[in-house]
Amino acid sequence: MTEPLESATSGGLARAVEERLSCPVCHGRLSVSGDAITSDAPGFKGALVDGVAVMTESIRTSFFDDKFETMQRGHEKEGEWRFCYEQQTALLTSYLRSGQVILDVGCGPSIPYSRPEGAYLVGLDPSFQSIRANRDVSLRVNGSAAAIPMGDASVDVIVCFYSIHHMVGATIGETRGNVARAFREFGRVLRPGGSVFVFEMTPIGPFSIAQSALWNPVRRLAPGVLDMYFWSASALAEVARENLPPGSTPEKIFFGTSAFTTIPPVFNLPWFRIPRLFYPLDAKLYRWRMAGPGAPSAP
Repeated sequence: MTEPLESATSGGLARAVEERLSCPVCHGRLSVSGDAITSDAPGFKGALVDGVAVMTESIRTSFFDDKFETMQRGHEKEGEWRFCYEQQTALLTSYLRSGQVILDVGCGPSIPYSRPEGAYLVGLDPSFQSIRANRDVSLRVNGSAAAIPMGDASVDVIVCFYSIHHMVGATIGETRGNVARAFREFGRVLRPGGSVFVFEMTPIGPFSIAQSALWNPVRRLAPGVLDMYFWSASALAEVARENLPPGSTPEKIFFGTSAFTTIPPVFNLPWFRIPRLFYPLDAKLYRWRMAGPGAPSAP
């Protein structure tokens, strides 16, 4: 049976936090009293708010707080920002198994893939408004990929479905640091033989050069507008190699689509569509498997 969404009213949420999560600071055990979440780490305070485990000092403003409903409507319409989704989600689902603990980093208000019966899915998102709207996961967590509130070697599969490019800082260097910390956390929480699946859009030729040259000044001038940085395959592979445990095995998969398929290049402007031919990004799936036994191969 697929694990249901934990309910704050039944006490299931408090038990799930104590059993499934760990302190994002010290990685130790958590205690829940009323709506308060505490640990042995000095200064750490979390809370249960509207059925969500808030694992940050307070609910913070996120780029997606006022955009997730638009994004959700775009995902629900056939063809709206969904080129390659069918291929990608089918491939991901082939790796998922009953009994696994799955962590979806940057899950947003819903997940586009099917989780198997008996799997436990933790949704982690920095936008409280987005994660509060999610009814597809077993446990909703408001927190950061740079400080994952789960214990060492407690997760079988990590999914990043177009979330890495949103882990931005004030500069490209700071952005790289954010993603590096996230990958170190992936390696910490994954069990031996576990896998991390990263779905991303890779910049093509001139767009990649322009992004490298212009991103810092544009981010400085419009910090509230530019919330994406797209990683080249080689740069993302380098970050993973430097921050995942030794022996992690990489795999890269390309997804094709017709050059004449029309897509909305900006998710919150679903009415604006262009042919795939003019879109400067390619869809890719990166998979890293941790050293050790355990992770099943796709059939």
